Amino acid sequence: MHKTARTLMLAAAISSTSMALAQEFPPAPPDIPAAEAAGLRRIDATELKRDYPAKRIARNLRGQTVHTDLKSDGTLQYADNTGVTDTGSWSVTERNGGMICRAYSKQMGRRFCAIYYAAPDGIHYFGYNPEDKAWRATTRREE
Repeated sequence: MHKTARTLMLAAAISSTSMALAQEFPPAPPDIPAAEAAGLRRIDATELKRDYPAKRIARNLRGQTVHTDLKSDGTLQYADNTGVTDTGSWSVTERNGGMICRAYSKQMGRRFCAIYYAAPDGIHYFGYNPEDKAWRATTRREE
């Protein structure tokens, strides 16, 4: 095999391995005190407004894979790997140092909010319930 062909094959193998690893969701600290003890950076309202909205994929505490599209007009679309789809709204609030709140039409408008910490990989965010401080979901942008 020629050196160029071997180099291309090696590059392709590295690229596909990197892509597979990027698709994994890193383990999250179980709660906010553990996230803070691990030195994770809290994502404030300004950064959430700037960086969070978009198509996202998440793994939640029930093990579901969830796809959301948070649109700039404050609406959202939701689909999970069990076949559930929904629409709703979202917003960033300054409360509790900055959170994202969502309301889904099938939930009769009940709001769900989350506090976020940046994962060490710089790609994922760990979301926590502001009431009981427990981990709720790990999320990242979906291309």
